[in-house]
Amino acid sequence: MINFSTDWRGFAKAMFAAEDADPGYVLLKRATMPHGQKLRYVLAWCTYYNPGIAAVACQYTGDKFYRYLASVYGTAQRASERRHFRGQAGLIALRDWQMTYPHPEDMVEACYGMTYMRVRNNMKSMTQMGDYFYWKLADVWDTVFGDPVDFTGCEKYMPKVPKQGAEIIYGIEQPIVVGHSGKEEQWLVPVMAEITDYVRDLPYPLKGGRKLALQEAETVCCVYKQHVNGKYFLGWRSAKAYKRLMSVQDQAPDVVGRLLAGLYEGGIWTPKKLAPVLRSME
Repeated sequence: MINFSTDWRGFAKAMFAAEDADPGYVLLKRATMPHGQKLRYVLAWCTYYNPGIAAVACQYTGDKFYRYLASVYGTAQRASERRHFRGQAGLIALRDWQMTYPHPEDMVEACYGMTYMRVRNNMKSMTQMGDYFYWKLADVWDTVFGDPVDFTGCEKYMPKVPKQGAEIIYGIEQPIVVGHSGKEEQWLVPVMAEITDYVRDLPYPLKGGRKLALQEAETVCCVYKQHVNGKYFLGWRSAKAYKRLMSVQDQAPDVVGRLLAGLYEGGIWTPKKLAPVLRSME
């Protein structure tokens, strides 16, 4: 396992080359699935942030979709991003979503806007959808569905962990970034400009030839913070998605097959190549 703890540029280049920045985007964008089913997958993904549960849920429409998500509420394995989607709060959210959007596809479509601020405003009335998911849905529309969303000037709205990663990179880049006073508003924008400038021309097939921007720089910061803390090495994100999908293969064989085909399409990952990565995570 390569350690990039003092080389964020090498880390960013390697992460995008390994298509491991966000494999959830990779597999969903490339999967040969109807658009409506992809929309349902996205909404189900927002409940427990578990691609396996999302793969099963997206098979269902309307009431059946919501009933399935409610049926696994007590046992669902949640990612840390959804650690608060528990107790009555999450159940109330599911009920609110169903009442407002009987067709779950409509909720994801209602999120879209041409700028991050428009997406944020569109989502503010959605129960249990806070800053993390405002950013996530804007990014999903931009990268997965190919409908551009402009994040210009939105550094201060980045979620907590990416900001922490940006601060780590600031510590490495102090000779380059000047004017730091210890306050976030003084260092965040110039640091993110430095990172965005570096990643702008990195190859990332999902963008369809468009330059990388602030949203990809945010991903670098998020995953780099995890890497520096020993909680991520190259391939771990793809391996985790693979493991979660394989865990529900018997419940959604067609969907899982299509999603994994999307993961493998880039020619980087196969079950054989993912096996040692999974062992390294134990």
